[in-house]
Amino acid sequence: MDGALQVSHLRVRFHDAAPDRFAVNDVSFSMAPGEILGLVGESGSGKTVTAMCVSGLLPRHRANVEGSITLAGQEILTCSEKELRSIQGRDVAVVFQEPMTSMNPVYPIGPQVEESLRIHTKLHSAQRKRLALEALAQVELPQPEVIYKKYPHELSGGQLQRVMLAAAIVSRPKLLLADEPTTALDVTIQAQILELLKKLNRETGMGVLFISHDLHVVRRLCTRVAVMERGKLVELGTTEQVYHDPQHPYTRKLLAAIPHRENGQ
Repeated sequence: MDGALQVSHLRVRFHDAAPDRFAVNDVSFSMAPGEILGLVGESGSGKTVTAMCVSGLLPRHRANVEGSITLAGQEILTCSEKELRSIQGRDVAVVFQEPMTSMNPVYPIGPQVEESLRIHTKLHSAQRKRLALEALAQVELPQPEVIYKKYPHELSGGQLQRVMLAAAIVSRPKLLLADEPTTALDVTIQAQILELLKKLNRETGMGVLFISHDLHVVRRLCTRVAVMERGKLVELGTTEQVYHDPQHPYTRKLLAAIPHRENGQ
C-alpha cells in the first residue's frame, strides 16, 4: 500500500539510560496513505523519539532499537545507511519547530529548498529552480522569485516555516513528519500554517505525522490522535472520539489543561 506507515512493537532504550528505562516502550500504530495523524504527549513522553525513528534520524550508535517500522512496505529500522539516505527527503521529509536553526544562514533560500532534488534526482539546475519556485508558490509565499534569492535572516518566522514546508514537499514525499512546527509562532500565523498543512495534504496526498503537546492544535488538523505517556501509547482513536470520550486518565488530564475556547475552537 503506497505511503502506508506501520510501526510495530517499537522499543527504544538509550545507551546511557537505566536498563529498564525505555524512551519508547512497545509502541504500535499505523497510518493510511494520505492520513493526518497526531502524536501527542508532554515533554519526555516519547513522541519525538518515535518520530525520529520513523524518519531514520535517531543515531543508531546512541540507542538500542527493537521492533519494525515500514513505509510503503520498506523496513526503515534495519535498512543500510545508503538505503536510509535514499529514503530521507525523498520518501520521508521533516519540518522542525525552529526553522531558523534548521536552515543554513550563509546560503540563500533557493538552494536550500532544492537540496533534496540535488541529492535524489538528476535534474539540471534550471529544472530544480523551477520546482523550487513552484514549491514556494504552493506554500503561499508571495513573490517566490524574490524569496528564492533572500537569506534566512531576511524572513520572518512564519515565512521561514513556509520555506521549510516548501523544502519538505519539493520532492513529493510519501510522509511528512511535522515536529511541533507551529509552537514558536503567534496564534494567527499558527492557524495559517495549520490550514496550509491541510491544503498540502489534500493537494499532494502525502501523509502527515504531526507531533505536538497541544491537543487544541491537533484537533484542528488531524483525523486521528495517538496519545503517548512515559514512552507508551495509552490511547488511539479518531480526533472526535478522543476529545469527546477520552478513555485514559492521562488523555483526560491533557484535555483539562486546554484553555477554554469559544465555540470549541
